[in-house]
Amino acid sequence: MPDIITINDKVQAALEKLFQQHRLVFWYDDHAEMTDLFENLQLPEVEKVIIANNEFTLKYRLLIEQPHQRFLLYQPKEKPVDYENWLLDLLLSHYEFRTEPASLYLQELELPQEFKTLIQEHEGFFTHQKRIGDLKSLLEPDDRESLIRLKMLSVVCATEPEWDKILYALFAEAAKAKDTQYKAIENFGLSRFLWETVEKKYGYKSPKPSIKDVLLRLIQDNFERNTPIGKPILNKEAYLFVNRWKENSKARQVFYDWSLTLEKDLSIEAFVQNRPIEHLLEADTYSVIDKKIIVDLRDRILHHTLPTHTLQEWIDKRRVKFFFGDYAHLYDALSFAAAFLDEIRKMDLTMQSPEEGFVKYEKQWYKLDYLYRKYIFESEQAEHQGILKELSARIEKAYGNSFLLQLGDNWQAALEGMSRWSLERVTGQKQFYPQWVMPYIRKENRVFVIISDALRYESAAELRDLVVQEDRYTATLNAVLGSLPSYTQLGMASLLPHTQLTFEEESDTVFADGVSTKGTPNRTKVLQKSYAGSIAITAEEFLRMKASTEGREFIKPYHVLYIYSNQIDKTGDDTTSENKVFEATKLEFDYLLRIIKHISNMNGSNVIVTADHGYLYQHNRLDATDFSDFTPIGNVYKSSRRFVLGKNLVPNASVQKWKGEALGLGDQTEVLIPKSINRLRIQGAGSRFVHGGSSLQEIVVPVLEINKARKSDIEQVEIDIISGSSNITSNTFAVSFYQKQPVTGKVQPRQLKAGFYTEAGQVISDMITLLFNSPETDAAAREKRQSFLFTSAASKHNGQDVYLKLEEQIDGTNQFRMYKSITYRMLIAFSSEFDEF
Repeated sequence: MPDIITINDKVQAALEKLFQQHRLVFWYDDHAEMTDLFENLQLPEVEKVIIANNEFTLKYRLLIEQPHQRFLLYQPKEKPVDYENWLLDLLLSHYEFRTEPASLYLQELELPQEFKTLIQEHEGFFTHQKRIGDLKSLLEPDDRESLIRLKMLSVVCATEPEWDKILYALFAEAAKAKDTQYKAIENFGLSRFLWETVEKKYGYKSPKPSIKDVLLRLIQDNFERNTPIGKPILNKEAYLFVNRWKENSKARQVFYDWSLTLEKDLSIEAFVQNRPIEHLLEADTYSVIDKKIIVDLRDRILHHTLPTHTLQEWIDKRRVKFFFGDYAHLYDALSFAAAFLDEIRKMDLTMQSPEEGFVKYEKQWYKLDYLYRKYIFESEQAEHQGILKELSARIEKAYGNSFLLQLGDNWQAALEGMSRWSLERVTGQKQFYPQWVMPYIRKENRVFVIISDALRYESAAELRDLVVQEDRYTATLNAVLGSLPSYTQLGMASLLPHTQLTFEEESDTVFADGVSTKGTPNRTKVLQKSYAGSIAITAEEFLRMKASTEGREFIKPYHVLYIYSNQIDKTGDDTTSENKVFEATKLEFDYLLRIIKHISNMNGSNVIVTADHGYLYQHNRLDATDFSDFTPIGNVYKSSRRFVLGKNLVPNASVQKWKGEALGLGDQTEVLIPKSINRLRIQGAGSRFVHGGSSLQEIVVPVLEINKARKSDIEQVEIDIISGSSNITSNTFAVSFYQKQPVTGKVQPRQLKAGFYTEAGQVISDMITLLFNSPETDAAAREKRQSFLFTSAASKHNGQDVYLKLEEQIDGTNQFRMYKSITYRMLIAFSSEFDEF
């Protein structure tokens, strides 16, 4: 129940407080209505006296006989006029107590009588003690009537006494189809003040104003001002208010909800349908704007009617807009699609030799596999996948026919003349241990080898970039020629120390110098046979150790640690999940970074990430023409989509036959590899994710060398403000910003919030989010120009210094810190027409 206070309580409390400050308190009761209350009052150390034709003796008593005693002087009739009042001098030098409600409220709020009319206008507000207490805590000695009413509104709305936050609260209530706060505002007589102020501040006028109507006008006006063809009817303050609303971390959800509602109510989709997106790039008032832009960008990609660099610039422009988060995967999918098709158009897939093909893939061609993977991942995560249906079909066709098949055929033609599986000036996977591990052993340095099953070269290239973005890490990517057939057992064995690899059983198990390499315990045996201070361990076991205690203790006896991770191959090799292999790649990145940081926490600084093999993957289901009708004949140990392992295997035109000796094996095992990117028909096996063959995607194996440095080496791009004139002479002021370095692995993007402030810290312009992420080496391309719009409050600071401040968000918080500031002089005569563009 609300705390309703009686007149008796109010009088008692008010008098007790008054006698803390005054010795004499006069109480004139015009109609003698309070006599009983006066008689019953209990006021410690206060004498109650009735004024009844005893003024002269009373005055003597008050001044001469009892000059320090406190008195409550009650007269049960109206106060005499001044010239008949024998106690006037005492009355003027002390305090007159009034018992009508407005006066009691004034006394409790410690406000002078000049505010009595204000109290009377809104008397209903003061019937609850909590509202009075809340208001009193907000009052300042120099508050004007308008400010007191603003604070009353803030009490009703349970928010800070700021116009923005009061409106946020009313809009939030209206979004829930409630009007408790607004009804209270009406009941307390504050609605006229509310609407008069809204009209004065934002230019909103209506014969029947309402909360929904004003927020509709505000949001729609914001949209109109952000389009060249818009016809705004409110003023600039309204536009700036909505921009602040969108930026407010506590109120942005309210804007989000209302925007979606009004988008339907106002049929915004129909309005933007035929508008060119060049007119919409700055607008972010409605979600449908992003939908329109996305569809338009998709169509331009499909018809190749927009330069890729322009498309990327437009997408970057949208990254700081309000609804970008709802469509981030779609935008990123479009970005990768445009880059992929652009790369396809300029890619030359010819080669004169296997060595040339290998090197070209290592340096350039892998990017198409990377862009394809990124597009598929983003499109699969996209919020509205149907939008990308036609584009996905285009990407699949281009990837499958123009890249994968053509590259596969060209590579196969180059392989036809090979007698041994080796390339000049290319290290073979079987040389991994002596080339990369032995140097650490010789120097008695500890090295951690992470083997990620089926980590493709193109994926390792992205992992390299992710590692380099981490502080104090450097990473170098190399490529080795994977073992053939490119499957797990042989690839894992090739990475171990050995003189020769053999198949000693009629199975796919590989032996290193007579020791089985299947399973982690056997791999430990092989490692320790070469160097005692070695061990193999699964990633799961490794991560379970607490790095600073048991982890550091565990690694003490070892200088060579092989750590095995299997997110990608495990997902791809399962027919029920092979379509999730690109998602598994993303998870593997996170997993590998965890392992690398875990190693660092154990004081490890030397890490090598490699793989057993790569893979071929096409997201669409394959046609019958992608499968070979070949059926293997002979002593078959193992048969999969991409290889046959055995002895006395019968050759066929569909496959390329390799003898064990030519593959660097130590026995007479034979291998059949389907030509180009073809698959063998195998009952029940997956067909989209395959490996074992000789395609570049399968056999270009990454070796990523990672080292941890002692000093921090990560920085963000630095931003300069190109001030031009230091005088602000117009209501709209343009500033140029310069990104001093291009974005690279160790130099990361920077996002800043920019706005103009007074010396007291008051914001007097719109607040704009700026993203500096240009990788351009051309300095001119890294300059960004931005216009700022000033509030009407800026006019009060004409002739004064104001400050353009750049602030950046503190990681993990909603708080900002100062990045940079520059001083300007406000030199503009603001006219009464300020609110008109």
